[in-house]
Amino acid sequence: MLKKILSILTVVVLAGYLGYSLLALTDRHEDVRLCRGIDLHITDSLHFDLIDEEMVLQVLQEHSIDPTGLPLDEIDLEKTEATLLLHPLVGKVQCYKTGGDLLRINLSSKVPLVRVINNRGNDFYVDSRGEILTQHSLAVQLPVATGYIDRQFASHQLLEVVRVLDRSEFWKAQVEQINVTRDGQIELVPRVGDHLLILGTADNVEDKLERLMNFYSKGLDNVGWNKYRSISVAYDGQVVCKKRK
Repeated sequence: MLKKILSILTVVVLAGYLGYSLLALTDRHEDVRLCRGIDLHITDSLHFDLIDEEMVLQVLQEHSIDPTGLPLDEIDLEKTEATLLLHPLVGKVQCYKTGGDLLRINLSSKVPLVRVINNRGNDFYVDSRGEILTQHSLAVQLPVATGYIDRQFASHQLLEVVRVLDRSEFWKAQVEQINVTRDGQIELVPRVGDHLLILGTADNVEDKLERLMNFYSKGLDNVGWNKYRSISVAYDGQVVCKKRK
């Protein structure tokens, strides 16, 4: 009889333990929060829209770190940020988990200012910080620089000229192409007028463009925009014009 009672107690205890264990496992499972996807916010000062959600998801999937469906506790934020920074158009990244079970990604894209096609056939972009971008076929309208331009020149002298041009609505619209000669002289090809604008070096660009603007308004408007084949402001305080033959 005692043996039977002990057997029954053993079964009851085991059943209770199994029930408790299942309950505990269920509770732990319910406590696991799964990521429902990403909440992407992109900042781009020129609104080029070079980066979108599809591109970000593709990068995450290629590196097997797509967070969707994963437990939030298993998402490595530092690894996600470092992976996205590998993309040539990504400037800064910040990732964190939200109360809505999403991975929030704040991302800023690099801003290309000029495309360079140099005398050696190299084709690249320079961004607003002077960094070389090798991403090709960007669907944006940018000034094109040609001629004797190495990466050092592009990131410094050329960028200085482009920055000044970019701050002026007139010069952004007027300058179609930038060319650098073998001896480092910078020339601008205008959209309006059959002449060449010669800046010389990248020094005092704002002053040179101001002299050109004054000549445009006071000189070319009177004599015509096609009278000269070149207009040079390479030398301080001067505007030197060469007439057509």
